[in-house]
Amino acid sequence: FFEHYKDLEKGKWVKLDGWGDAAEARQILRDSMTRYTDQAPKA
Repeated sequence: FFEHYKDLEKGKWVKLDGWGDAAEARQILRDSMTRYTDQAPKA
């Protein structure tokens, strides 16, 4: 699915570079949350 869902959109493509494990997914989420809190407007 992930390699083909852009096939119908002209000029768009997807390249997969493998799968990570659960620990890698958790680290990606932590990094994303950190970037968000660093860039979010301060109230």
